[in-house]
Amino acid sequence: MTKKIIFSAGGSGGHIFPAINLMKHFSKKGFDVLLVTDERGKKFIKDDQKIQPCILNAGTPTNKNILKKILSFFTIFFSIIKAISILKKEKPDLVFGFGGYVSFPISFTSRFFNFPLVIYENNVILGRANKYLLTFSKKILLAKKIENLPEKYKYKVYEVGSILEKKIINYADYNKLSSKKDFSVLVIGGSQGAEIFGTIIPSVIKMLKEKGHTIQIKQQCAKDQKNKIIDFYKKNEINNYVFEFDKNMLELILSSDLAITRCGASTTAELAHTLTPFIAVPIPQSIDNHQYLNAKYYEERGCCWILEQNSFTIENLFKLMEETINNKKKLEEIRKNMKKNDNKNVYTNVENQVNEFIEK
Repeated sequence: MTKKIIFSAGGSGGHIFPAINLMKHFSKKGFDVLLVTDERGKKFIKDDQKIQPCILNAGTPTNKNILKKILSFFTIFFSIIKAISILKKEKPDLVFGFGGYVSFPISFTSRFFNFPLVIYENNVILGRANKYLLTFSKKILLAKKIENLPEKYKYKVYEVGSILEKKIINYADYNKLSSKKDFSVLVIGGSQGAEIFGTIIPSVIKMLKEKGHTIQIKQQCAKDQKNKIIDFYKKNEINNYVFEFDKNMLELILSSDLAITRCGASTTAELAHTLTPFIAVPIPQSIDNHQYLNAKYYEERGCCWILEQNSFTIENLFKLMEETINNKKKLEEIRKNMKKNDNKNVYTNVENQVNEFIEK
């Protein structure tokens, strides 16, 4: 009989991308796989007809609004009821939780059926949903070492690496695709980074051009900013590609000399693995300040610069970017540091930890 694995992940990229990547890996190995996520997570797989997710709604009990907090507990209760129904029907051999509150109902309910639960933490700080599941999990897999794990659970911990797309994992060596005629800058904003990036960065690129630097800018932005940003670059004769979403993100990364980015775990890991130096701008309101801690992990290893949002001004960004463009040795030093973040064995590492539950 074919073994079955349920993957449960919240709808942010840091949770859903590792789940999707690992799902595809085990699917190709002949396992039955099922993804449980929310409507946000569904958007990440809308172009992949092979993945038919099961949708759960889950509340966020950390909401400060009392009424919303109460309603969230009702939502969680009903999501647990639905999770029981899913597990009774699917009877998985393994439940894999990737964090986010949507992952909690399935992961928590697995204990009532004695289905083994393995959780994965992509950030450098343990997420709240995963924290609640420590007691019930058989194993705790980490992308990187974390500091807020209680001592009594450390016997369950295995550091496996960041679960990136295989086309990124298989990226062999530093071989940039750009012609090197221009200094190529990639801006990865996403929905939470687009507004301030769209306000600050175009002016900085114009100032760099006026200083004699030839810049090619590839900038992700919000829909309502796109035309304004394009018009600005066109007016100032700046080579640009402005987009809301591009499925060929790896090609954009490989053709870039520098990235300016928010600090989601998957994004920073992808930049490090492809040897792309980056300026990290953490979202200040990220839960438990995890974006800053993700960025700090790479800064301490000489892989990036951190520019916190309260310091993300035209003047500060211009100064940092001009110093970076003029210091090619620094860029090369960062790329050498990034080579130390080896991630090529992550799928083998994960398999080694879960084989005892799914051996055929």
